[in-house]
Amino acid sequence: MTSPSAPELPPESTPTGTWTQRPLPPLAGATNGAPALDSTHAGSGQRELGPAPMSSSSSSLDAGPASPKKDDSHGVFGPFRIGPVVGVGLPNLLSFGGTLKLTRYFGAGVNIGLIPEAHIAYYGEATLAYQEYDAYGRIYPFGGGFFIGAGVGYARARGTLEKRFDTSAYASQFPALPASVVTRSEGSVQTLVLTPQLGYFHVFGSGFAAGIDFGAQIPLAPSDIEFETRVSDAIPAPLVEQYVGPNDARVRDTLETIGRTPLPTINFKVGWLL
Repeated sequence: MTSPSAPELPPESTPTGTWTQRPLPPLAGATNGAPALDSTHAGSGQRELGPAPMSSSSSSLDAGPASPKKDDSHGVFGPFRIGPVVGVGLPNLLSFGGTLKLTRYFGAGVNIGLIPEAHIAYYGEATLAYQEYDAYGRIYPFGGGFFIGAGVGYARARGTLEKRFDTSAYASQFPALPASVVTRSEGSVQTLVLTPQLGYFHVFGSGFAAGIDFGAQIPLAPSDIEFETRVSDAIPAPLVEQYVGPNDARVRDTLETIGRTPLPTINFKVGWLL
């Protein structure tokens, strides 16, 4: 008798293509469910990645290109600068005029120099009044304040000599003659002059300018001396020749010295250039 066999169980059916994912247990040291770096792995050359530090080159790029250096040699009209200048020096005690810089390397200007009435023993006995008018050009070879240049123009000098003479010794011969007489001799000369110069003239960024120059005033072509003598009509002719003639000669000598003598020059100048 055959024993009945155990009933066969139906095969367990598993849905095709379905995977069941089970969560893994958290690692030791993890907080809030975030994985922690194991110390055994950290020592093996692995390191935790973080945000890259900001490089210095990126900050310099953000700052933009560097601004160009300001050029102090330029003014209102760019490299062309013009303005008035005044100065003191010798032989011109006072001078004024205008100067300009066409570029950093070339300049020009006009100058008027004055000597008020003064007695200068170097020229002689006569009292002098002096004026000079010239135009000059300059070269700034290094583009800075140092320059070499020359001016050409006219120098005009007026000389005056006034003297009082005692004529009491002639009272018996000329009863109408006063006890003393005054004679006044005046003359003037105009001379073409050349003035080479060497100096330094700096223009600041604000426009203020200052400088000094040295040179020589060289007479080129003195003109004839214009002369005038003032004497009282009461003086007899013999006395005019005796007293007035020497007076005139002293003035003439002074003017001729100016007309032919080279003079050293020095000038300190300040100005304002646009």
